[in-house]
Amino acid sequence: MLGLAKRKIEEVYQNEKKEIDNVILTRFDIERILLILNENDQVDGIYINFCNPWPRGKHHKKRLTYTRQLEHYKQFLKPEGTIYFKTDDDNLFEDSIHYFEEAGFQIEKITRDLKNEQDFWENIETEHEKMFSEQGIKIKACIAKQKKQ
Repeated sequence: MLGLAKRKIEEVYQNEKKEIDNVILTRFDIERILLILNENDQVDGIYINFCNPWPRGKHHKKRLTYTRQLEHYKQFLKPEGTIYFKTDDDNLFEDSIHYFEEAGFQIEKITRDLKNEQDFWENIETEHEKMFSEQGIKIKACIAKQKKQ
């Protein structure tokens, strides 16, 4: 998956005159993210696309949008930094809205049908997004911004 993501990024930015130095692709245990990113990194935004919904209640804490994870992201996300989130899973989406609010993020934009939303964000359609859309599954998305401290 990382190779595919790398190729997609290179394809999108192929006409840029400079090196792409503002994207990190990594496979890392999210529970240990603070071992590779910290307050010195200060990222502008995080994109969470079609992550595992961990549907069983006892597994919710493994979700990338779970409150504890959002608290971790805040340590390297710039003040007023943004998280862009999209999923096909209704339960994960609704729970995530709650998690964002619980962790002190403000929902700036929200849609439960991204395909039919105009000017929501500059969306790059993922393979999962295309597959789910072709199956008639609506893509849910939100933009959450860290509230001022």
